[in-house]
Amino acid sequence: MKYIKLLTLCIALTSITSIQAQELSYGYYNYVMNRFNMNPAFAGNSGNVSAILNTKTYAAGFSEAPRNTMFGIHAPINNVQGIGARLISDKRGSYEVTKYDVAYSYQIRFDENSDLRFGISAGAVRRMLNSGSIKNGEFLDQADPTLASGFYDETKFIAGVGLVYDYTNFQVGLSAPSLVIGGEPLSEHIVGTASYKYSFENSDFSVTPLVIYQNLPVIDNRYDVLLKGEYKEKIWAQIGYQSTNNLNFGIGFDLGPFGIGYSYEMNNSEFSDISANSNEIVVRINFLPVKQAAKNATIEMLDKYVDTFNKMLADQNNEYSKSQVSVEIQKIKVELQNLKKQNDKKTAKAVKKRLMVLENQIVELEKKYNK
Repeated sequence: MKYIKLLTLCIALTSITSIQAQELSYGYYNYVMNRFNMNPAFAGNSGNVSAILNTKTYAAGFSEAPRNTMFGIHAPINNVQGIGARLISDKRGSYEVTKYDVAYSYQIRFDENSDLRFGISAGAVRRMLNSGSIKNGEFLDQADPTLASGFYDETKFIAGVGLVYDYTNFQVGLSAPSLVIGGEPLSEHIVGTASYKYSFENSDFSVTPLVIYQNLPVIDNRYDVLLKGEYKEKIWAQIGYQSTNNLNFGIGFDLGPFGIGYSYEMNNSEFSDISANSNEIVVRINFLPVKQAAKNATIEMLDKYVDTFNKMLADQNNEYSKSQVSVEIQKIKVELQNLKKQNDKKTAKAVKKRLMVLENQIVELEKKYNK
């Protein structure tokens, strides 16, 4: 029995250390469809109301395999602010960690090509030992106080910060997702990301290399190098290498209001004899607020007219007749009158530059085709 007690104590100490280590990173799992999970600055940045369910199982094949599940929802408040909420449950054997928090983001736009988003999150984290789930627990000393209900059960305040900088297709992120945990020193866990989306000319294909680096003060620092390929921004596949010598393969579909992704992680050779892989699934549902959908439709309509008028102005082969040009000009004038009647200040601000371009185009077209 003495050896059983000693073994139990060693397992408990190891597990507690593991929990404290993994607690620094349990909010970070999927890198393609769930950036909100690791950086509060992503709250509301897509312009949609997004609901995400993300679950990952480690060491597939074990009945008590570690499992992490995250559910989150985030949305824009207006053009520069976003808000969100997350619930994360992480179970590792008999130990459980639950985190629930809210996030807020604010955007500073420098110009049409670049912006900086700041994010903060705050909530609570609960750590507990569920002694009832210990297998063969009847063989342990039930008088051991470490097995008593509530011996290891605590709830603390938790807060994090993050920022994301976008410049055209280049993006850099930095976050401290567990910066403050009540009564403990400031966490040194920092997550850095960098990606660049390259679109092939005259093609529907694009590739995005992505690097993620984590400073983990308890366990070894970790980095991931990933390459994601997309077709028409609807179908994607990725391959990646992790500093743990694991390989990652993923595939998914992004159909606008609905997206789903699957990721398979091949464990390194040291661990493959115990368990060959880990599996992750992400499901996302998006929908636009009514006002945002209307504003997007207006912008799309104006962009379409700008492109059409550019073609008419550049026409040197008489592909457009005077009557065709006149009809298009009358159509856009009607649309602009309807837009003024809407009295939507946010929409008016978003389309201001497009309206100036259209006004100049109309003047030039009337000069060209009234000669």
